[in-house]
Amino acid sequence: MAEQKPKIRSVKYNVLMNMILTTSSFIFPLITVPYVSRVIGPDGMGAISWAQTFVSYFSLVAVLGINAYGIREVARVRNDQEKLSAVTQELMTILVVSTAITYAVFLLTTFTIPKAREDEPLMLIFGASIWLTSCGINWFYQGIEQYGYITARNLVFKALGLVLMFAFVHQSSDYRTYAVILIIGSAGSNLFNLIKLHEYVHFNRHRKLNIRRHFKPMFSFTVSSISSGMYGQLDMLFLGFLGTNNAMGLYQLVAKIRNIAGSAVNSVGSVMLPRLSYYESQEDGHDRTSRLVAKNLNFLFIAGLLFIAGIVICADPIILILGGQQYLGARLALIISSLTILFSPINTILSQYMIARGQEKLYAIINTIGLVGGVMLCLSLIPTFGIAGAALSSIGIEIITLVLRGFFVRSFLREITRHLDFGRIFIAFALSSLIGFATAHAVHGINVFGQFIICALAIGVPYLALLLLFRESFICSILKPIIAKIVAKVRRK
Repeated sequence: MAEQKPKIRSVKYNVLMNMILTTSSFIFPLITVPYVSRVIGPDGMGAISWAQTFVSYFSLVAVLGINAYGIREVARVRNDQEKLSAVTQELMTILVVSTAITYAVFLLTTFTIPKAREDEPLMLIFGASIWLTSCGINWFYQGIEQYGYITARNLVFKALGLVLMFAFVHQSSDYRTYAVILIIGSAGSNLFNLIKLHEYVHFNRHRKLNIRRHFKPMFSFTVSSISSGMYGQLDMLFLGFLGTNNAMGLYQLVAKIRNIAGSAVNSVGSVMLPRLSYYESQEDGHDRTSRLVAKNLNFLFIAGLLFIAGIVICADPIILILGGQQYLGARLALIISSLTILFSPINTILSQYMIARGQEKLYAIINTIGLVGGVMLCLSLIPTFGIAGAALSSIGIEIITLVLRGFFVRSFLREITRHLDFGRIFIAFALSSLIGFATAHAVHGINVFGQFIICALAIGVPYLALLLLFRESFICSILKPIIAKIVAKVRRK
C-alpha cells in the first residue's frame, strides 16, 4: 500500500487540538484524583508516585533525547517520503537497542536497591512503561504535526482508564491494580502508533541505514533530555529517598495539581517546536519565529499568572476537593510550587527556540547545570523542610535554568520585546488578585465547591476584562476574528 503524505494543518488547528488534549488532562484528573486519593490514601499514592518517578528515569535514558531530536529531524524531511522513511527507521533501530539495554539495567537495580525492593511487583508493573514509552514514537506524529490523531488516541485511552479505575479500584489494597490502569491509560495507546506508522513510512530490510550520522547531533539532545527530565523530577525522587510514603502521598497531590495547571499553560508552547524548526530552516523564517515566540510568551504570562493567583487564593478548597482533609498538610508546598506553573513553560519555549536554532550543546549544558543545582537544593532543603523543601527545590531549579537560558538568548529576547505585553498583563494580574483575595475572605466558611467557583470567577472575570480594557495583543488577536464573524452574521440577518 502506498504511503500517504501527512496533511499539515495550521498552527491554530494544532493549538486547538493540543488545548483539547490539555483540557482532557485537566478534566480526567478532576474525576480520578479525588476518587483514588480517598480510596488508596496518602501511603498507597506515595508508593505509586515514587515507583513512577524511579521508572521514569530509566525511560529518559532509553529514549536518548529522541523525543526532541526526532521531532526536529522528522519536521525537516516530512515532505520527502524516502528521507522520512529512512530517518524513522534509523531512529527506531537506535531506540530498540537502547531500550533493551536500559530495561536490563532497570531489572538489576530493582532487585538490588532496598527502596525499590520494598515493592518489586509495583516496580515491574511500571517497568512496562519503559518499552511503551520508547516504542510509542510520539516524536514522529508530532514532527508531521498530526495533532488531531494524537488527541483522539489519547482521549480514547484516558476514557478507557477511567472506566477500568471505577470497575476495579475499590480499596487501598488495589493500588497495584491502579498502577496497571495508569499504564494502560497513559502509554497503552502508544501501541497504536506502531500500527498506524505504515500509513506514512515504509520500512525496508535492504535499505542502507546510516545510523552513525545521528550519534553526534543526538549527543546534546541525549544529555539535555536526560538532565532536564531528571531535574524536573528530582523533588519527587529525593523526597522518596529522604522522606516517607505519607510525605510522598501529600506531595504527589501537589505535583498533580502543578502538572495539570502547567499543562494547560503550556498547551500552546508544546506544539511550537516543529513549526519553529521549519521556520528556522527557511531563509526568510526568522521574523515569523520572532512573532510566534512573542505571541506564545504573552499567552504564557496571561495563563500562568492566572493559575498562580487561583492556586494561591484557593489552595484549601482545591486540596479539599481533590484530596480531602487528610491532604491539607500539602497546602504550603502547593502555594510555593505554584510558581513553576509560569517558570516551567517559559523554560520550555526558550528551549524549543534554542533547539530550532541548532543550539543543542548550549541547551544540554544549561540542563546539566540545572541538574547539579537541583541535587544540591534537594539535599539541603528536603531534610530540613520536608515537602515544602521539595517545592522550594523545584522552584530553584526552574529559576536557575530560566536565568541561564534568558542570558544566552538575550539578543533574541531584546528583538521580540516590542511584541510583548508583560506590563499590561502584570497590572491586570495584580488588580484581579486583590479582588480575588477580598472575595476569598468574604466567602470563607461556605461549601468548598462554592468557595472555589466564586473565587475563580472573582479572579478570572476581572482579569479578562482588564486585559481587554488594556488592549492586550494576544487577547485582542483571539477575540477580533470571533467578534468579526459575529458582526458579519448579524449584518447578513
